[in-house]
Amino acid sequence: MEASDRAARLCSRVLEEVEERIESMLEQLRGQRAQGSTLLDIGCWDGSRTVTRGRSLGANRLLGVEVYDGPAQEASERGIDVARIDLEAEPLPFPDGSVDVVVCNQVLEHLKNIWLPMSEMHRVLRVGGHALLSVPNLGSLHNRVLLAFGRQPTSIRVFGPHVRGYTLSEFSNLVERGGAYEIERTRGVGLYPIPSPWSRPLSTLWAGASHTFIVQARKASDHAMLEEYLGDQAVGTQTYYAPSPSGAE
Repeated sequence: MEASDRAARLCSRVLEEVEERIESMLEQLRGQRAQGSTLLDIGCWDGSRTVTRGRSLGANRLLGVEVYDGPAQEASERGIDVARIDLEAEPLPFPDGSVDVVVCNQVLEHLKNIWLPMSEMHRVLRVGGHALLSVPNLGSLHNRVLLAFGRQPTSIRVFGPHVRGYTLSEFSNLVERGGAYEIERTRGVGLYPIPSPWSRPLSTLWAGASHTFIVQARKASDHAMLEEYLGDQAVGTQTYYAPSPSGAE
């Protein structure tokens, strides 16, 4: 029990550090733009993090997406314009080019259909806008050790909530698909089981082995990402689901 408790504490600390890094990156983006930005938080839960992120960015409009009614209601009460939709089946209810920054933290690993939300986030961003995307790293140091001993990686357990695993290189390829985004920088967070603060410089130097990574990407063009994904489907990608008008798969 003590070992599992220690592992849980280390993991929680990494997730806290991820949030700190995201807020720091938003503060840096704030310095690159005029006041009055619109922030979209994918998977905003109760909105508490969204409000903090908005403050870091200097945003005057906060949008959120949350599938669970209870947390979505709490987020609404915090002044966030919340869309209660299923990301895998429904498009985002926001106009093209209406958002300055999208944050999607610890969400995409839970989705089988990533093509729709990825293309929709790109659509609602203005050209030159930014996406901050973060997922657990399948290629983390501790996952590599586990696989070497024939053990299941922790980022995609059989009895767990994650249905997709990403290495930094493969995730970067997904983001840059078709030239729709340009990745400006990546940040690794945590080098499990090394505790913070000792893991900070190591995860920065070796982001590909970090526990979690953050990708900052700039929207480079209005090229429709969905067209790229549909092209992939034609040659064998079978995990794309187009939304019907009713929102059902």
